[in-house]
Amino acid sequence: MPCVVVKHANLEYELEGAGTATVAFLNGIAMSISHWRPIARSLGSDFRCLCHDFRGQLLSSQSPSGHPIHLSDHVEDLQRLLATLGISRVHLVGTSYGAEVAMTFAVACPSLTSSLCVIAGVSELDPLLRATAEAWKATALADPVAFYRSLIPWNYSSSYIGANTAALAKREEAVAGLPREYFLDFAALCDAFLEINLTSQLSRISCPTLVLVGEKDILKHEGFARIIADSIIGSRLQVVPGAGHAVVIEQPEAVLAKIREFVRAA
Repeated sequence: MPCVVVKHANLEYELEGAGTATVAFLNGIAMSISHWRPIARSLGSDFRCLCHDFRGQLLSSQSPSGHPIHLSDHVEDLQRLLATLGISRVHLVGTSYGAEVAMTFAVACPSLTSSLCVIAGVSELDPLLRATAEAWKATALADPVAFYRSLIPWNYSSSYIGANTAALAKREEAVAGLPREYFLDFAALCDAFLEINLTSQLSRISCPTLVLVGEKDILKHEGFARIIADSIIGSRLQVVPGAGHAVVIEQPEAVLAKIREFVRAA
């Protein structure tokens, strides 16, 4: 897999698909490139699709591991990646942590942003969300299995958990086998998330914007989505019925349909 080196980080990426316009997919905090493939490959008949792991995620190592990370680092990384690939503008699609990076990028780099799709994101924290992120950081540093199990009830709807127990157990085994560096970097990503305070800056975003949220999302719920939609002039808010926080994983077909319709019109 190709990579770009930016400030002591190796950013691994995939660029596939047809068309002249590019859609950049930005990961949730515990995601990797592979989680986007069902959507990116389906959209690839119409657009070039760019996926990459953020610095500190599974495929994009940084040195030293656990070094502080800020959302601005991800913005700079994406700028460098786009410049390396000769891409002048992108449609940004980010979910959860990636949605927050996408909003930060759209504020900082309006000339590079054709449109913005915010999925399951927030522009500010409340005490419950802050406590949840702090708990994830603590369990990531303490025990891999406890860490993964702490993610499940916040990320998935009850119906998805019930229908996918075997797959979730298999994923738990994979996470338990990851190196210590992965969890140190995850903790650094949590610190970056805990710095989020974007609401007052959202009025600076002028590109077409779609805000998506899962009906059953208890982590970054519809209340947060409405704050974003109310702050970005002309944005549209849509709720995905029955989906939890990990709506990209739970309902990729529904998300794909909404992204395709939105980006084609943007």
